[in-house]
Amino acid sequence: MNRSGDSIEQMDRQIEAEFLDEVRDILAGIDVLIGNLRSRVVPVGEALARIRRDMLNVEIRGSTLDQPLVTIVAHRLSEYLADLKEVDAGQLDDVQTFVDQIRQALEGKVDSSTTGSAKVVRALPARRVAEFNPADVKVTDVEVMLVVPDKAMSRIVERELAACGYRVSNVHSPFQALEMAVRTRPDMVIVSGVLGDLSGVDIACALSSMPTTRNLPVAILTSYSWGHPSLQDLPSRVPVIRKGPNFGDDLAEALSRLHIT
Repeated sequence: MNRSGDSIEQMDRQIEAEFLDEVRDILAGIDVLIGNLRSRVVPVGEALARIRRDMLNVEIRGSTLDQPLVTIVAHRLSEYLADLKEVDAGQLDDVQTFVDQIRQALEGKVDSSTTGSAKVVRALPARRVAEFNPADVKVTDVEVMLVVPDKAMSRIVERELAACGYRVSNVHSPFQALEMAVRTRPDMVIVSGVLGDLSGVDIACALSSMPTTRNLPVAILTSYSWGHPSLQDLPSRVPVIRKGPNFGDDLAEALSRLHIT
């Protein structure tokens, strides 16, 4: 009888049960916050900051306990709230949708496979970009994942893509980018040439070579042009989007070349 193995499995089950209980409590608290925000009985900034902290906690814990769908939806809710300082009734409805989706994922009521996760992500509310009135831009089903750590540059790219009606998600870690690309199946990935432990060329090569993602359109955002030594290993089918005055034209060309419509 392997008592040590049984003990480890029992401990794992206990940790998972504690996580599930903790997340249920967090979601119940957010339900209350949403109601209070609708009634305007709590400061908006304080309430939104608490939800963001809670989602960061869920995302971090979920990623270590093999809860990928919970982690992804928590990440998307954090993104949705990132720049909000005020919320209207429609946005509170959106937040409730995220919360309900996490709850369903916890209860195993949705398909958490890579295919199922991608469908869940596509059904989540799209983040609103501050520069655009929701009535001005028709949001499409096109999903673009940015791997651009520089916040200022990320905002520029996101603004351009939002003007086209594309849904945009942001991932800052190159390793998280690989996982998210597999699990959420975006229509396109735009990756910065300079990241952390891996470069944008590394990410482009990895995505282009893995059977699961080899057909995923990828473009690299860089200060360099084709022919620069840092881009020598970049697959030829990966477009280069140059920062600076050529950015708009390069982005349009990349979207056209990769058939992103």
